[in-house]
Amino acid sequence: MTRCSTWLALILLAVLTGHALADVDLVTIPRREGTQLTIYNSEDITMVREHRLLTVKPGINRIQFTWANTLIDPTSIDFRILDHQDQVDLIDTTFPAGRNDALQWNITSRMAGKIAVEIRYFTSGITWTADYVGIANEDETELRLTGYVRVANNSGELYDNAQVRLVVGTINLVEKIADLATRPAPKGDYDDWSEDEREHGRQVFRDAIKKADNGDDLFAPATPPAARPTKPKEVIKEGLSEYFLFTIEGREDIEDKQPKRLVSMKVADVPLECIYKLTDRDGGGHFTKYYRFKNVKLLEDDGTEKDLPGMENLGVSPLPDGSVRLFSEYRNKDLAYVGGTQTKYVPIGDRVEVNVGADPDITIARRLKDQRITNVVARQYKRRLDNTFVLYYDLIDYDETLYYEEEIVSGKPVVAKAELERQFDADVVLWGSEGKPKDWDSNEPGAYVDLHEVGGRVERVDQNHVKYFLDLNPGEKRFVRYSVTYKRRKVGPELNTEKRREPL
Repeated sequence: MTRCSTWLALILLAVLTGHALADVDLVTIPRREGTQLTIYNSEDITMVREHRLLTVKPGINRIQFTWANTLIDPTSIDFRILDHQDQVDLIDTTFPAGRNDALQWNITSRMAGKIAVEIRYFTSGITWTADYVGIANEDETELRLTGYVRVANNSGELYDNAQVRLVVGTINLVEKIADLATRPAPKGDYDDWSEDEREHGRQVFRDAIKKADNGDDLFAPATPPAARPTKPKEVIKEGLSEYFLFTIEGREDIEDKQPKRLVSMKVADVPLECIYKLTDRDGGGHFTKYYRFKNVKLLEDDGTEKDLPGMENLGVSPLPDGSVRLFSEYRNKDLAYVGGTQTKYVPIGDRVEVNVGADPDITIARRLKDQRITNVVARQYKRRLDNTFVLYYDLIDYDETLYYEEEIVSGKPVVAKAELERQFDADVVLWGSEGKPKDWDSNEPGAYVDLHEVGGRVERVDQNHVKYFLDLNPGEKRFVRYSVTYKRRKVGPELNTEKRREPL
């Protein structure tokens, strides 16, 4: 009897009363004929589908399952008879008194022989994570990228010769499977349930596993261990609505407390960009180097997509969140670690960036060249204090314009792509490469940033930041000049709150 022999009928959770079964033999569950694990990475949840061949005899058959010391959710157990439905019926499913780690099926049969059944349930404790290793060539133009998935089984059960499927996507659970697995056994008699109550229980489980079920044939002949291929497993990637499903080729032994590492991709010649960024968010005093690559399909020299298997290409599926470690390869094939990061879920078409540290080969000096105050609007009035008229001023509006010059010097032997982000202390109105904005001459307060003479691409990042882009030639010294006009409005206290004015 397997420890995690489980079971179920979703109606289950009931205690059998009133059936005279004392003279019926109790049979333990037979070995699995096929197992499928569908493991989600956004929640600690795995859907298990097991196929078994039960030997039945005419009359009542009692079959017992236990799953002590495992994290199976007993409320999720679903039992289905796959053949001979006209001769075999499930009478009910019960828990032994006071136990939540065992289940008993009571089956009536009008035949003798073997019948195929399927058992489904949720378990906790089986998780998977992704990680990626990239090796850049000597001139940092291409990347060899290998992706891995690591399956960790802490469920308390061995799933031998199992088909493994990994789900990328987010699900929402009302209750955690690990909590459900430790609840006391339910009370009550299934015979007392109304048909509506029974159908509701069945529907809850059907809805929960519908998206993970694609009808794979688990009774297909399994490959004997001695005949299993030694070549690396392939991973088949397919989209299912809002999820992506990675199906690992063949069968795997998912042993308890024994992590399994599998290759999910092995992609050569991934186009790699080196980007040099400077931002006021970290002080704006130096450039930082980044490696960047995109999750898009690889292209031939003529721009057509390469005909590659899914294992050897990007852009076939999203990249699950995980760690990314990058290395640079020297001429003698030695490797140097350049940086790493934790990346979030990367959709198809999106990009991955890895910070590889400060780069002293590109320098910058920023200078404030001029500062002007214009368009001052003030109010002048008299106020009598102690029989004396005193002259008052309210400073209301003014424009402050700052003129900057940035001197950027590249010491790189190749063209360097630079991104510079500047911060301003008011809502930004940007005059950039796309032309003068229609609200440029507005009288509304804000930071009016004039970057249209930079020559490269300019963009507004958010209400306080703008970014401009440069391609710096080897050894080039570039001067970038721009201005920002702060339109200050209603500055300072308004002393003449009564709005009275008298001739001076």
